[in-house]
Amino acid sequence: MHTSQARQHAHTRLRSVAGQRWEFHYTAISDVGRKREANEDYYLLHPDRQLFVIADGMGGHSSGEVASRMTCETVAAYFDEADLPRRLGPETGLQQSLQQHLVQAIKIANASVFQEAVENPARQGMGTTVVALTFCGDHAYWGHVGDSRLYRLRTDDLQPLTRDHSLLEQTLDRQDFTEEESAQFTENFPYKNVLTRAVGSRYVVDVDVDSAPLQNGDLFIMTTDGVHDVLGVDKLGELLVQHRPDWNDGCQAIVAETNHLGGPDNITALCVEVRSR
Repeated sequence: MHTSQARQHAHTRLRSVAGQRWEFHYTAISDVGRKREANEDYYLLHPDRQLFVIADGMGGHSSGEVASRMTCETVAAYFDEADLPRRLGPETGLQQSLQQHLVQAIKIANASVFQEAVENPARQGMGTTVVALTFCGDHAYWGHVGDSRLYRLRTDDLQPLTRDHSLLEQTLDRQDFTEEESAQFTENFPYKNVLTRAVGSRYVVDVDVDSAPLQNGDLFIMTTDGVHDVLGVDKLGELLVQHRPDWNDGCQAIVAETNHLGGPDNITALCVEVRSR
């Protein structure tokens, strides 16, 4: 059974689920922000599958809400149908196998969203970002498309684990900037939110996947751009450290601070902490 949201504001209390080697403590929050009329973000918590997904829809006229919800629920349905990650054991090739499943799940979601837009003219052009996080053995695995992000807080150090599929990142890749020049260019770049990949925008999509070994106390946090475009990695990390280990309070602080700074977009944050059993 999974928990998801599609309301102006939704907050899931901190819960936990025990796996074979790790215990997972998870919570999520989503808020419409101060400037938008509708919340096109969506999150899905599927602890039975150790699966956690966020998406940030686009398209207007409620189409973004449809795209983000469809994507999260399609990924969850794939994990249910394939009985993942339960049926994957510690055999050789586990990492490659689970990453391939993440790619396949997101590609199926992409095809579903694209087909819905083709068949319904009112939803033409809709799409969404997605980050899907799961766990198996002693590793975290994730797949993503777009500019929603996955971070890991280890001790007091918050590090991004994904890189945006955006025109900004593509442009930075082609330049030989210093760190200072890169920060200045990013601040003044007029097309920060132009995506180079999105679920549903084309019939096929490339999905980036990766994995990392777990350490006791690791916190994985997924955010939509309504969070990280406003707070930045330093402020986001500061808020999380201040509220550790009450991730409910941490998520609420993220929404409060983002709205205090203008809340220009929908705000969604999803936290998963892993603790050894």
